[in-house]
Amino acid sequence: MTEEGFDVMVVGSCMTDLVSQAPRLPKAGETIHGHKFFIGFGGKGANQCIQAARLGAKTAMVCKVGKDFFGDNYIQNFKDYGVNTDFVGQASDAATGAASIIVNDAGENAIVIVAGANMLLGSEELHKALPAISHAKVLVCQLEISPQTSLQALRMAQENKG
Repeated sequence: MTEEGFDVMVVGSCMTDLVSQAPRLPKAGETIHGHKFFIGFGGKGANQCIQAARLGAKTAMVCKVGKDFFGDNYIQNFKDYGVNTDFVGQASDAATGAASIIVNDAGENAIVIVAGANMLLGSEELHKALPAISHAKVLVCQLEISPQTSLQALRMAQENKG
């Protein structure tokens, strides 16, 4: 971290999106054939951080991913976009968050998320990031992590004149 700090710091979630496109959403218990599948990087927090970086902001992410294939790829994706990863932790006891998403041809979707390592983000990681949080121009939080963690991050910023 440089002396001037980050333009935008995000304390939030990372989800690996497993997206299936199909003509329609399946009914309960039904199996249907889709026509496209892809894996993407999602999670409200990570999306906010990447978009800020794409717009030219100096960004950092405070999050937790699994010590797994998806987590390793997530960290590389942040680096590819110029997002600082000093505060990205990897948990060996939980998988990277995942979202199973089905999208029909009309654009409607059905989503199941498994938060995984996102729910392990807490005080320890926030205290490690405190100097950066205190000097960030903007701190962004959302609720795909523990609401208490988001609230604690916002309070820490306020108490430290962030």
